[in-house]
Amino acid sequence: MLYEIVAAVAHDDHTVEITWSDGARGIVDFLPIIDRGGWFTPLRDPDYFIANMVLLPKGAGLTWPQEIDYSADGLRQDAFPFGVPDKA
Repeated sequence: MLYEIVAAVAHDDHTVEITWSDGARGIVDFLPIIDRGGWFTPLRDPDYFIANMVLLPKGAGLTWPQEIDYSADGLRQDAFPFGVPDKA
């Protein structure tokens, strides 16, 4: 693990605003994943999505029930597919 998540806030539009240990902040949209259905179907309810998100120990990632886990590094790649933008 290269980065730890220090804060994560889930929103009712199925996005999560994440802050990593180096201060980078980004948004990850989980709706494309949720739209796959199956295990992800309960996450479609915005209240469930928000209430059941848990930050894993030591900021290793995020999880929801049914072992729906995402690593901090993987989420960072999702938030910044072309790299973290330079700070102005």
